[in-house]
Amino acid sequence: MNEKESIILKYNEWVKFSNLPYNAGVWIGITILITSIIAFVTTIISVIILQEITLMPVALSIAALVLLAGYPYMRKESIIDTIEYNFSDALKQMADTLKAGDTYESALREVVNSDYGRLSEEMKLALRRLEEGENIETSLRGFAERIDSRLVKRTIIILLDSIKTGASLANILEDIADDVRDAYRLKEERKANTTMQFMFMIAASGFITPLIFGEVTSIMNLFSRITLNEIGMITGNNITNFILILIQAYLIIEVIASGIMMAIIRDGKFGKSIIYIPLLLILAFVTYYASSYVIGLMLLGAF
Repeated sequence: MNEKESIILKYNEWVKFSNLPYNAGVWIGITILITSIIAFVTTIISVIILQEITLMPVALSIAALVLLAGYPYMRKESIIDTIEYNFSDALKQMADTLKAGDTYESALREVVNSDYGRLSEEMKLALRRLEEGENIETSLRGFAERIDSRLVKRTIIILLDSIKTGASLANILEDIADDVRDAYRLKEERKANTTMQFMFMIAASGFITPLIFGEVTSIMNLFSRITLNEIGMITGNNITNFILILIQAYLIIEVIASGIMMAIIRDGKFGKSIIYIPLLLILAFVTYYASSYVIGLMLLGAF
């Protein structure tokens, strides 16, 4: 299997795991269609309403493409977060069931019948495989592979090793449940400890930089109108448009870099940037044009 086929297969798994009402091919088609519509509409707005060369269609098209194409991944990550949140409680319940003298199958059934959301659904699939004749190892490994969580996979490996060595599974499950709870708490503490850096990046890339660039754009447009007669209409417009393109290109690059850094700092996952980049792009360009419009009105009033 080459790399391209592997990526397509992985994406298809995300779509299925997210329980979207479409398959991967249809979802990609919807993504391309909506992105094309947004690109067309924003281009019309730039040409007719703003009457200037702008990278707004590029920025909003990138935002739509990343947001829609990455939506299955975002849903998958959200589901995994809820599973990890409930995982320690489920393990604790399994330990209590085993201490009462019940079997592995009964312990899994207790989790299935409890209200653990998606975790109960995934455990139900593992229980079904167990009832169909698979052994506990194959059933739990399939459960871990389907969820695709590092925390869940490591826990299942430790659990299966304990079964092989003949250790007291009930006691092992209790210890693992405590470790899983601690691991999840550390994950949440990491998010809490990086809140200030996270908010600073949002403020810098989503508000402050676009605000300053919007002001610069308004001032530059005013000066270009004043000096057009001196350097020529065409030359003046070309210089102004070139500078505006550079400003907006820098804004796009800065937002993408900020989104990647936010994902790494807060979540430790590069993939989470698909959540932050589109939202930051939209926020940055709304702030940019709002600032440019307001400052432009103020300058026109002053002159």
